[in-house]
Amino acid sequence: MYKSLFNRDIGSSPYSFLLPEPVQDVGDYGAVPTTGLMSGHQGCVGCGMVSGTNQVLRALKLTGKHVVASIGTGCNEVITTQNTSCWGEVSVDHNNFPNTGATLSGNIAALRALVQTGALSAESVVNVGIAGDGGTYDIGLQALLSWIARGENGLYVCLNNQAYMNTGVQGSGATPFGTNTSTTPFGKVIHGNQRTQQSLLELALAAGASYVAAACPLLHRDLMIKAQKAAAIEGPCVLEIYSVCPEGWKSDTDVFHEITTLALDTRSWILCEGERDRRSNTVLFTLNYLPKKFLPISEYLKMQERFAGMRSFPEMVQHAQEIIDARWSFWRPVLEANGIKFEEEQALAT
Repeated sequence: MYKSLFNRDIGSSPYSFLLPEPVQDVGDYGAVPTTGLMSGHQGCVGCGMVSGTNQVLRALKLTGKHVVASIGTGCNEVITTQNTSCWGEVSVDHNNFPNTGATLSGNIAALRALVQTGALSAESVVNVGIAGDGGTYDIGLQALLSWIARGENGLYVCLNNQAYMNTGVQGSGATPFGTNTSTTPFGKVIHGNQRTQQSLLELALAAGASYVAAACPLLHRDLMIKAQKAAAIEGPCVLEIYSVCPEGWKSDTDVFHEITTLALDTRSWILCEGERDRRSNTVLFTLNYLPKKFLPISEYLKMQERFAGMRSFPEMVQHAQEIIDARWSFWRPVLEANGIKFEEEQALAT
């Protein structure tokens, strides 16, 4: 499929071997001189999706380009449809559930036509598609993979809140094991979601993406650096953002910081990026965040009532831990290159 290399350096960096110059680190500013979503959206209190969208838009505007966004059906679309002025100067279209990748291609085709007529330059616009995990992992997956296969320049953003929150909290391909949703209820016989969540970034790389990355709004500098990289790198790029959802996760509205921190420190959400060298079909993987202390998954489950059922079954908690350990083992080379023995690290997590 592709050859894997690992960057031994752990942490965020504005540099990419696919770009001649580094992107802008927002930490170099006293304040970020751009705007994201304006007032008037109807997002829930404590919603991580709104913060993620804000940071993506502000980062893309730092490139000096006009942002053209194709927004798939989902929470992000619903909370901005009744007052589209909240997008500010962004040119935005709202589309159907499965169409984000397709309409992203349509916007790119329109840009090419305008460039041919001399109406604008190709460097003046950045095209972005934004959808949730339901519209990405499931309903919109065909359109996304087809867009990647076409090799078009652009950025696809998945705001992952791990279920179909807008339509009643149904399970998706991104729903964690053991989660109680309306389609994977926690009952006496079947205890919540029995599937292992898929990996969008692996799917995107297998389809031929140039750049993939996982981010979270809590570490905003890292997220905005990745958004700018994706906007500048040639070819299709995919950015997946961890999006806290108090309504669907049955958590308090004021623990955005705490839940995200636990996601990172239990390795339920791994901040990373992959850059593809098309000449050698080699992907360079970088781990962007290493917890100072490795916490067991049981700590992450405590603050979210969607996991209330599985907390009573130690074997389910252990299985959830095994899923995380298996995915974390992918990073064994970079951990060992930094003097961290995998066996010792794994012991800390159990």
